[in-house]
Amino acid sequence: MEELNKANKNLNKLADKDVRIIYLPPMTVAAAYVTGEDCEGKTINMITQFVKESGLLNIKPDARSFGFDCSQGAAVLGEPSRTYEMWVSVLNDMAIPAPLVKRTFDGGLYAAHVLRTWDFEDWRLLKEWVDASDKYANDWDSPRWISPETAAGQGFEETLNFYNFINKGSRMQDLQLDLLFPIKEKE
Repeated sequence: MEELNKANKNLNKLADKDVRIIYLPPMTVAAAYVTGEDCEGKTINMITQFVKESGLLNIKPDARSFGFDCSQGAAVLGEPSRTYEMWVSVLNDMAIPAPLVKRTFDGGLYAAHVLRTWDFEDWRLLKEWVDASDKYANDWDSPRWISPETAAGQGFEETLNFYNFINKGSRMQDLQLDLLFPIKEKE
């Protein structure tokens, strides 16, 4: 039984091979934010509409997209977001139509983990990996952008292969996400 408990404990944590360290460069983004029911779906629709109407992927095929819970107060794991914000990277001088807003992201270092089974419990596992790391420290509370309209979220859900996701009709079955947890190198 002890061996079974030990094996279960090892299955419920991330190994170094499960986490990548990435640097997100500074970027200008178009941001959509929604409060209330189905806020995640509504922000995806707003960003998708903007990308298609602006022809963004024709002029910036390397566009990236990030979403995050920006609800006031602590988010409860497993409960739907109360406020959600989604970004798409844009050209610095691009006009952004309302209700979207333009934001400047300062960039930073992140621990990245592919969300494979739609189990958002992986956020907890990623935080535990960061907390146990000899090389990296949790940098969740360091602001990396200014958001006067919403509470500034810190961890991102990045849409992988954003170009194809949009061009295939933004179907949920095609959606792949990376969880990105803000970190800094230990001194």
